[in-house]
Amino acid sequence: MAGRGRGRGKNVSFNVEALGFGRGEALPGPISQPPPLFPTADFKPVPFQQSEEYDYMLALKQEFLGNMRKSPFFLQASHKRKDIERYSDKYQAAAEVNGKWKPDWRRLPAELKPRVRRKTKSSIKPSVKVKSKVKLSVEDVSKTLEELEKKEVDQGDEEEEEEEEGAKKKEEGEVEEEEDEIYDEEDIEEETDYILSYFDNGEEYGNDDDDADEGPVY
Repeated sequence: MAGRGRGRGKNVSFNVEALGFGRGEALPGPISQPPPLFPTADFKPVPFQQSEEYDYMLALKQEFLGNMRKSPFFLQASHKRKDIERYSDKYQAAAEVNGKWKPDWRRLPAELKPRVRRKTKSSIKPSVKVKSKVKLSVEDVSKTLEELEKKEVDQGDEEEEEEEEGAKKKEEGEVEEEEDEIYDEEDIEEETDYILSYFDNGEEYGNDDDDADEGPVY
């Protein structure tokens, strides 16, 4: 049990030739320079074939990609603007195609096509009375002015009569108030007569005699 875990790796053989070195060869020294920008290619690419068929396929591919990006189902990643808004951004946004899909209804059933109801204007027109234009002569204008003046004079006379009647009523009311006050004073005097006491016990009888009398009265 004590010998478990010991001696591992002794029988493992490492193939140095897999790294590109043979047996007995010295290892290369350290490289202190950066690798070249364009290293030599071991395999050259296949040459591009130029023909009308390839040009048509390339143009068709570009058109297909453009239509897919303009489609309303194309999802665009939301990106934050790191720069300020420019004057040209407005025209770039206007150049984009509006994302509304317009299907070809000739190839689809008519039941699926949404119907748009247009608002019809009501044919019933409200009855509006048209005022007839009447030409007024100078005589008609003068008559209307005279009638208005008469009305004003009559109203002024009525107001004066009302003022006179009001003044008369006020005077009559003042006279009635004075008469009521006189009657009230007389009633008060009559009521106070019963309150006063006229009892005389006779003790003061004879005190009114003068000192010039000759003698007492028997």
